[in-house]
Amino acid sequence: MLILDFAGWFQCRLPTDPDPTDEARGVSGFTFAVAGEPDLDRIIRFQRPVAPRTHGPTVGVRVTAVSLDGQPMPDHPLVGAAVDLLGEPKFESRNYVLRDSAQGAIVPFRLGIFGDGVEIEREDVLYPPDPERRIHEIPALFHERRGSLIPLTIDRLKIADATGIVDPLAYRRRRKALLEADLQQTDDPVARAALGKRISELSIVAPERLQVATLMVYNDYRFDINGPTRIADATRSLGVQVDTTRDWPIAFWMGAWDADALCGYVRGMLSIPLL
Repeated sequence: MLILDFAGWFQCRLPTDPDPTDEARGVSGFTFAVAGEPDLDRIIRFQRPVAPRTHGPTVGVRVTAVSLDGQPMPDHPLVGAAVDLLGEPKFESRNYVLRDSAQGAIVPFRLGIFGDGVEIEREDVLYPPDPERRIHEIPALFHERRGSLIPLTIDRLKIADATGIVDPLAYRRRRKALLEADLQQTDDPVARAALGKRISELSIVAPERLQVATLMVYNDYRFDINGPTRIADATRSLGVQVDTTRDWPIAFWMGAWDADALCGYVRGMLSIPLL
């Protein structure tokens, strides 16, 4: 078995409840598009963030470790490879319509791993009996398989270990101070409006408010990737033959939601069976 560990910050410019799923700017929830930014689009980006916000985390998910049959392989060509979700994936619960939990399935789920001379892609088909069926016509059981296994769960140790964030209030205070300094340095009205909105939201200090609390929570996902596969390994750098007929188990969590930067952290493991 080839095991790939991966981790990093992702971007998701999404509206939040009670805003409807298709709210473009953010009105009633705790996320928003600021002046000068494009509309919210809900796309989960592991690479190439759109309109990244100043002083936020650097977006980019990478393979952090590789092991083969239990043996670590620190020099493997996939160590450091970019991990991406392809096809403009989104969290699909549609304000509890598709699933009775807000942590809906990621649709589509096409995982890509792009290393030095090696590319691996595999798609998970949400509804194998009819892959073309529209998402709102797919039985709830199939959404459940792909969705989060747990509700949003607080775990300060997990978040601190992964991100270094120990005190969410201090984390937000540091960001606010940087933005306040930026505000003093610009006369541009659009930039000032954007900075003012971000500073106002970062001024929220009540621990129970979602702007603060979501920095310490996570969701857990575990399912077997079951669909079409593409492997490009012209130089045979992998050194193994991948089994594309069996499902590939994947387990990951997403959390440490930074409402100001519209980013979160992901950490997980992909298991690839071999021939």
